[in-house]
Amino acid sequence: MSITYPDYNGNSIYNLACGIADFLGVKRECKGNKINIAGKKLALVLLDGLGYNMLRSVGYEVENKITTVFPSTTSTVITTLFTALLPAEHGILGYNTFSKRLGGIANALKYTYPAIGDRDAVSENIKFSNAFPSVKSYLSEVKDKKTASVVPKGIENTEFTMATHGKVSTTKIYSTYWDALYEFSNILTDYDFVYFYLPDIDTLAHKYGPSSIPVKQAIRDIFEGVRQIAYSHKDYTFIIVADHGHVDVSSHVLLNNDSELLDMLYLPPYGDSRALFFLTKYELKTYLYHKYPELKVFDKNDFEKLVGGDKINADYIAVPLDNKAYIYSFRDQTDDYAKLKGHHGGLSEDEMYIPMVVING
Repeated sequence: MSITYPDYNGNSIYNLACGIADFLGVKRECKGNKINIAGKKLALVLLDGLGYNMLRSVGYEVENKITTVFPSTTSTVITTLFTALLPAEHGILGYNTFSKRLGGIANALKYTYPAIGDRDAVSENIKFSNAFPSVKSYLSEVKDKKTASVVPKGIENTEFTMATHGKVSTTKIYSTYWDALYEFSNILTDYDFVYFYLPDIDTLAHKYGPSSIPVKQAIRDIFEGVRQIAYSHKDYTFIIVADHGHVDVSSHVLLNNDSELLDMLYLPPYGDSRALFFLTKYELKTYLYHKYPELKVFDKNDFEKLVGGDKINADYIAVPLDNKAYIYSFRDQTDDYAKLKGHHGGLSEDEMYIPMVVING
């Protein structure tokens, strides 16, 4: 499996984020070129889990493809998308990430500890802004434009949502896919910026695998539904993107069983099933290459091209070169995460390349 690195110089979702901030009149010092946005009104559609190759597999030939960020996972991507910061700058590095303020590994998306699972379990004691102080949404700095979001019921007031994109003027929530399209179409009126998030493709790809029949049907229905709305609202520029793609997982490796590896670490592995971050006082490369020859191991000299900097709480990052998922379960029983058929987070072409479909009014 070949490696696809994020293109932070000008052709990634990070560069798109820089362009959106610029469109909204918010200054951000971006390291790469900004993706410029034409038009006076913008509708940003994020189809969670829709990799570029997944869209092509159902017959859509998309001209523009960009890379996502690393790790190629929702919490990292959405934070980049609404802060215009590189992963190393905002510090949300995977499904489970490190927070010094929280004393170790936390799930930023649910704002809880991995062993607990209850959403926003930490919020009564420690504010999200204190646990992840670098997460500063540019939406909170918009002055002269009206902004809105359309998101699924249940995530609209979570700590993560409020920190990343909860500073919009208006939020509409929905319960089903059809409800989502209706709310999205109706809100496209006098707002300068509308964000629309749909999780269904990702949910199905995790459960059945990205090449499964349910996923392919969902891609066709959802993508076509969004396109039809775009064609009927000529006063908006529509940008349809994804946060990552998926790979069909061949097998799962449970790292809880590797006591020798765990004894060499300060903390359990964090990140994602296909993006493993290790904090250790030992030289791990030799051990990992011997025990897990399918892993590509990066040290601090490589972190810049992966996450945009080396000031992170890790000494090594490992990425699978095959289709395995590497799981560390924080609970005594094996959780459902280890049963999923589709995974992401890594550097394969299927995970890293995402479509960027622009429909101009």
